[in-house]
Amino acid sequence: MGWFAAALVDGLAASGVSVVYVAPPMSPAYREPTNPNIIRIAVPPEWHGSPSRIHFTLSKLKRMAWTLIAIARQIPNSEKFLFTIPEIEIITVPTFLLLRLWGKKVILIVHDPLPHDFALLKRKQLARFLSRLQYHAASVLVTLSEAGRQKLMSEFQISASKIHVIPHGAFGFAHQSRIPGEHVLLAFGSIRQNKNVLEVLEAVKLARATGLDVKLLVAGAYDPSPYCSACEAVITGDPSAFINKTGSVLDEEIPHLIERTDAFILAYSEFDSQSGVAVMAGVNGRPVISSFMGGIAELKPFGLTGVEIEQPITPFTIASAIQEFYKTPLDQWRVAAETGRSKLSYYLDWARLARFYLDL
Repeated sequence: MGWFAAALVDGLAASGVSVVYVAPPMSPAYREPTNPNIIRIAVPPEWHGSPSRIHFTLSKLKRMAWTLIAIARQIPNSEKFLFTIPEIEIITVPTFLLLRLWGKKVILIVHDPLPHDFALLKRKQLARFLSRLQYHAASVLVTLSEAGRQKLMSEFQISASKIHVIPHGAFGFAHQSRIPGEHVLLAFGSIRQNKNVLEVLEAVKLARATGLDVKLLVAGAYDPSPYCSACEAVITGDPSAFINKTGSVLDEEIPHLIERTDAFILAYSEFDSQSGVAVMAGVNGRPVISSFMGGIAELKPFGLTGVEIEQPITPFTIASAIQEFYKTPLDQWRVAAETGRSKLSYYLDWARLARFYLDL
């Protein structure tokens, strides 16, 4: 989401407005927005590689304190405060309310109305209550998909007039490549249970058992949860079927990962937001093999192409979609993906989307 904020700030500044951008330094550094209309306030980053939990906690508290100080200093000069990655609710709710008491408009971008791991939380009712407080404390909510808007209304009783849908902007790369036709698919992003990664792994094995010579490149972060451990065991257990790139993926590596693959696979369930991974696929000339859940389906009229995984999502339905994908001639996918890339790149242009934020 650091990319999201930086790209949005660049789009806003390109529209001619002055933007104060408060965030830790971008990594890699070339992702930093450079428009002269941007006033950059870099707060200390968190120490994710800290030797102890105490060091990490102290770095997190330091970042939060510097951020709150930076926000307070902007009260006399700024009318709108836009939050893309809010702090924990016990910090954001009082912050939002104080800003509104000062007559400021608080705009909260809601990437996921219900967090990806919400169903796994032990204190679900408390988490839901805190989310409700945060959503009601903001002046305006922006969600990335119509599905997310419906979820905010149904789950948290937010008024429809308070919610605006503005899609996820494009993450394209200067290095573009054609679909290679090497029968390699890409599962990209953090390994989470709602992405059905384990089912995708099993589906690839099923497809290969039918004689289809397909491989899966798995790239993205994972945590030491039992689910991630189970996925890792399957990946490392069959190097002929899986290309293991799990762990931290450097920014400059991503175009080369895309270059190796024919399509992205997104077998998501319980998903209401827009998918930055689906956007990345489309604007970099790749179709998707997807369940088209939530906001992913909303990209289809604007150029995202691919094969839909039938419900319910199981290794068998995913394997069937993989087989269906490879029944279509490669040249046909290339034409569809290139057409989609052009359409999506316009529709999801950050400067274009920034105008909708300025109208809030």
